[in-house]
Amino acid sequence: MTDQIQLGVVGAAGRGMGYQIPATEDERVKVEAVCDIVQEGAERAQEAFDAEEAYTDFHTMIWEASLDTVLIATPVEHHVAQSVAALKRDLNVLCEVPAGRTINECRDLVEAVNQSSGMFMLAENDVFRREWMLVAELVSDGCFGDVYYARSERVTNGKDHIEEALWRRTWRVERNGVTYPTHNLGPVGRWFLDDRIERVACAGSGHHHIDPRGDPYDQEDTVVMLGKTENDCLIVHRQDILSERPAAGYRFELQGTKGCFESAAHSDDTHRISFADRNENGRNWESLEEYADEYLPECWQNIPDIARDTGRNGGDYLVFETFIDALVSGSDPAIDIHEGLDMTLPGLVSQQSIDSDGEWIHVPDSREW
Repeated sequence: MTDQIQLGVVGAAGRGMGYQIPATEDERVKVEAVCDIVQEGAERAQEAFDAEEAYTDFHTMIWEASLDTVLIATPVEHHVAQSVAALKRDLNVLCEVPAGRTINECRDLVEAVNQSSGMFMLAENDVFRREWMLVAELVSDGCFGDVYYARSERVTNGKDHIEEALWRRTWRVERNGVTYPTHNLGPVGRWFLDDRIERVACAGSGHHHIDPRGDPYDQEDTVVMLGKTENDCLIVHRQDILSERPAAGYRFELQGTKGCFESAAHSDDTHRISFADRNENGRNWESLEEYADEYLPECWQNIPDIARDTGRNGGDYLVFETFIDALVSGSDPAIDIHEGLDMTLPGLVSQQSIDSDGEWIHVPDSREW
């Protein structure tokens, strides 16, 4: 693509607003239309994005507005249907996470991507977090040796967050298992290079909380998913959004034959790393930041100041910019449909496993569909 990209944003007054800075600052992009189901929100977003048109219906927008690209920032129950509709019109799609709610939905999405001339990219912003990209560079350079274990956690008291937007309840806690995996499995997947989770087993801690209406959550308070990769590595993921506790956010560990990494446990802590050929044979910790001068990716070395005002400390900016870069250059998207499903499907299969008393269940490879 050489001309200015004509962008439509759906969910523009909600999550879509997180992309307002890159969408309006990038001269390669013109926000042609915005869409929100609430008229007032659509009008507010039209002003914020300096858009030509505002809609309250997505299908009307993609048929009537002059678009070649759409950003889908709606609740997850709309991701696949809206992505498929846009791809059938050969529009490029940047879609929020997770990719879909069911395996059948994900199959429909792959079919639409395969039959469309439009590009699809999953907007997993945590893949672009500064610290996780720095770890990925160290892995790629062999500093960890062969990685064979990772642990990730998403731990926060999210009950109030769910009540503020009840659609979150529908897909986060009205089903059991790992319902929101991509912010964790995205970065971890980059650390395991060409490997992918091939089977999972999932178990929970039981039900100990009720919602403000006195109804129990279908989601167990803490769920833990074990994942085995095609190369027989182990990935452990914990999701807990119901327990009474201070938020700990996202936490990670990575272990290889030559080194290990542990993310900060709390806001006043530091990300730490240790390698066998340094620090008294790997028996002491260093700050991850010690490696930034040598290994920080170029996209973070040159990131503009305005990017830090976007979500994930710049992650929203970079996920949008890499998508636009791919459209302009004709290169592959940074997170294509298959990588996007590598971080989505294990969570969906975990929901089958927890319903089957922790049975190990195969995770399909979308590349074979």
